[in-house]
Amino acid sequence: MTQAPTDHLWRHFTAAGAGRIVIVRGEGCYIWDAEGNRYLDALAALYCVNIGYGPWPEIAEAAAKQIGQLPFFTNWVGFATPPAVELAEKLTELLPIDVGRIFFVGGGSEAVETALKISRQYHRLRGEPTRYKFITRRSAYHGTTLGALSINGSPALRSQFEPLLPGCLRAPTPYRYRCPYCSDGPRCTLQCADEIDAIVQSEGPETVAAVILEPVQNSAGSITPPEGYFERVREICDEHGILLVADEVICGFGRVGDWFGTTRYGIEPDVMTLAKGITSAYAPLGAVVASQRVVEPFFAQPTTAFTHGITFGGHPLSCAIALANLAVFEREDLIGHVQRHMGEFRARCEQLVEEHPMVGEVRGDGYFYSLELVKDKETRETFTPAERDELIKGFLIPRTRELGVYMRFDDRGETCAQFSPPLVAGPAEFEEMVGVLRQVLDEAWDRVNTRVGA
Repeated sequence: MTQAPTDHLWRHFTAAGAGRIVIVRGEGCYIWDAEGNRYLDALAALYCVNIGYGPWPEIAEAAAKQIGQLPFFTNWVGFATPPAVELAEKLTELLPIDVGRIFFVGGGSEAVETALKISRQYHRLRGEPTRYKFITRRSAYHGTTLGALSINGSPALRSQFEPLLPGCLRAPTPYRYRCPYCSDGPRCTLQCADEIDAIVQSEGPETVAAVILEPVQNSAGSITPPEGYFERVREICDEHGILLVADEVICGFGRVGDWFGTTRYGIEPDVMTLAKGITSAYAPLGAVVASQRVVEPFFAQPTTAFTHGITFGGHPLSCAIALANLAVFEREDLIGHVQRHMGEFRARCEQLVEEHPMVGEVRGDGYFYSLELVKDKETRETFTPAERDELIKGFLIPRTRELGVYMRFDDRGETCAQFSPPLVAGPAEFEEMVGVLRQVLDEAWDRVNTRVGA
């Protein structure tokens, strides 16, 4: 049945003149709109429907059981619910760090916001109240609440809401394809990591609270860490008494080929932020994981408390759904499925790099890849802002949807085509999404060259 549109829904990050697509159904890796059009979801909605759209009856059963038993109670002032307690223990089994406590919130931005507060209060409790600054990376995206927005690397996202939190500093991204330090060298020199140390030294180590990094940076196009990068960052943090926060909101729960990006790349964080795949977006939930070392000052005295809370953090319905989601992960061996198929997925993307004049590089891991689009592969010439806007919004996005694929074309750095499908996807879905991208890029290349010739 076609759903009548409404003019009262304020959609997120949506231009005033944008059209409306109402999604009414999902199954497996596919979604349908109100007009009956089917799309291959090559982005898992927003990197989050990790188990796909099912059907998974056990998740509906877990939700119905929890609603019937206890629809809600709070985690504030000493209270807890069985699903929140059980989920914290289950996550502790999966997480690669020495877990001290897990703090549940409503989603990824709230998780990052909470990590900022944990970092500041941790240092205050240890007698270092001057540590309030945060170091992130250029172009990085960490959320939209005011604190999370403050550490974002995109000036365009921040500019409407400034002034934001003071003391938010940005280091270079390990972006080999266009690295100003070593893009033409035989290997990464880790100068991008050393720049973090230079920022700390310049600002004063006694003022820096935490370094916050995604294992694979989403914004600017699935940027993976070079060998030795996170070991060097860990060394810098240890030398200066700074916390290392791994933002796993996208990377966690199988997206990059293991349970967590932290696991995949041998990172040793003090704090981790989680969301998205924790429930596969079947319900809103996020979490912050603090190591035993980090929580010690918060529990040193019986009167000490972390002075922060979210009404719906640890919502029993969301936690029950998360537990059912993780049971699906384990029963279906989705991590193993990704590991068995990610090589083929990458190979199909790399074939586009080899064969298409508009594709300069493929980056990423697991089920998370970006293909950087260029005007000239030899010179790596990129598109101007006006060209990007016309190319992406005027052609690439609507054309891929016409051909039945929902994917992302990211221009927060250089122009990238991005794939992040549900983890249940396999060779048939790879062929469809890459095939459609190839067709659309062929058409875009003809348009670009026709305009140049004109």
